[in-house]
Amino acid sequence: MSLSALMPTTSVEIGPRTALHALNRLGFGPSPGDIHQVLSKGLQRYIEEQLEPTPDPEVQQRLQGLRTLGYPIAQVLTLYRTDPGLIGPVVDEFNTAKVIRAVHSRNQLEEVLADFWFNHFNVNLNENFVRYSIMAYERDAIRPHVLGRFRDLLGAVAAHPAMLYYLDNYLSTASRVVNGKLVQGLNENYGRELLELHTVSVDAGYTQEHVFDAARCFTGWGIDNTGTTGGFLYRSGNHDTGAKSVFGLNLPAGGGRDDGEKLLDYLAAHPSTAHFISKKLARRFVADDPPGSLVDKMAGTYLGSGGDIRQVLRTMIGSTEFWAEAFGSGKPRTPSEFTFAALRAADVQVNSARGVSAALSAMGMPLFQCIPPTGYSDRGADWLNPSSQLARMNFALDLTSGGVAGVTVDARAMVRSASGNPEDPRSIASAVNAEIFGKGLSAATMGAIGRLAAGGPVSMAVRGLGLALASPDMQVR
Repeated sequence: MSLSALMPTTSVEIGPRTALHALNRLGFGPSPGDIHQVLSKGLQRYIEEQLEPTPDPEVQQRLQGLRTLGYPIAQVLTLYRTDPGLIGPVVDEFNTAKVIRAVHSRNQLEEVLADFWFNHFNVNLNENFVRYSIMAYERDAIRPHVLGRFRDLLGAVAAHPAMLYYLDNYLSTASRVVNGKLVQGLNENYGRELLELHTVSVDAGYTQEHVFDAARCFTGWGIDNTGTTGGFLYRSGNHDTGAKSVFGLNLPAGGGRDDGEKLLDYLAAHPSTAHFISKKLARRFVADDPPGSLVDKMAGTYLGSGGDIRQVLRTMIGSTEFWAEAFGSGKPRTPSEFTFAALRAADVQVNSARGVSAALSAMGMPLFQCIPPTGYSDRGADWLNPSSQLARMNFALDLTSGGVAGVTVDARAMVRSASGNPEDPRSIASAVNAEIFGKGLSAATMGAIGRLAAGGPVSMAVRGLGLALASPDMQVR
C-alpha cells in the first residue's frame, strides 16, 4: 500500500495527531512510547504490520500460565462438568487472556477484530454448555479468520458447538409423523439470526418464509454430546430433505448437510451482506454513523475480493473519510474500549482480569456476557449515560492508585518514562498530553491536572494520571 493510498488528502499532516488516530482506531489506544514509535517507523509500516500480524512471543509468554486456554471442549467437560462451581477459574483464565491480549499485544488490530467478530457472532458465556465451549469458540472459530475471508469465518461459526447450542440449532430437526401426528422439530433461531444479524441484515427484505427455509437448511447440524465430547455432529436422519427457497436461492429436494453450506456460500457473497458487514466495520473503526460513500467503497471491495476482510480494511484505511476523523470531535468509546485504552495508557502489567471484569460489569458491559444475539452496541454514543460515566471515572482513579485487582501500575514511572517530572503538576500534564493524547489534550483538562494534581494525600503523578484518564478527552478516540 502506498503512502498516498493511506493518506489520500494531501492537506493532512503526518504528525502526533495522525499517529494517535491510527493507534486509537486500529487498536485500543497508545501505551507510552507508541506515538513516537509509529512516527519513527512510519505510518505506512505500522499499518502494514497491523494488517499482516506476526506471532507475538511476549504475549505468548504472558499467556503461558493460563493452562486451560488450549483445552478442547471435551477436556473442559471431562474436568469441570461434574461440579458447576469448578468452571469459575476456567472463565477467569479466559477473561484474563482477553485483557492481556488487549493491553499487551503488539498486534492491536488483530485484537480489535477478535473483539469485533466475537461481538458480531455473539454467544453468551452464562448459557450452560457455552461456558464449557466458549474458549474453543473464540480460539478455533473466531481468531483464525479475523483478517481472512468472511465465508470461512461464517462457516466456522455456523458449525461450532457453542453457536449451535446458543441459538438452539442442536435441537432443530425435520418435522416427522409420530403415532399418526405431525411433530414439529424445527427451531428457527439460527436461521433467523443468520439472516438478520450475521449476513444480509433485516433491511435486506427477506420474509418469514425465508427464515423458515433457512432454518430447514441446518436441520441435523448438532452436537454429538453436550455432556462429554461436545463436538459438531451432522445427523442425516434429522435433516429436512425437502426443497427450500431462501432469499433467491433455490435448493432442490434430496440435499443433506450441503444445503447449509450452499446457503452460507450464497449469503456470504450477497451484496446485502457486503453492505451490512462494511457498515458495521465502518461503525466500529470510523464513526457511529459512517459516511455512505465509505460504506459503498468498502462493500465494493468486499464483493470484488470474495469477502476478503483484510482488503475491505485496506479500502477503509486508505479512504479520505477514515483520516478526516483524525481532526474531528472523536468517536465515543464503549466501556471496553475505554477500559483497555486506560490500561494501556497507564502502562500497566496485567496479571488477572478480576478487577477489570468487575469494572466492566459496573459500566454495563461485562466480558462475554451480552445476553441477546445482537452483541453489544458498537455505537459509542449508546454508552454515554451518567451511571457508566461515573463508573469510568472511578475506574480511572482506582487504576492509577493501585486499586484495581490483578493489575499493577506505577504512575511515577510512567511519567518519568515520558520525560516528565512526577513531582511537578505541569510537567505531569505535559508528559501525559504528549504520550497518550498526541499533544491534543484540551486546555481545560491540562489546567485541571495542573491545579488538582498537587492536592490530596496521594502522589502528584497518581492524581495527575488519574485525572487525565478520567477526563472527557479520554472518553473519545
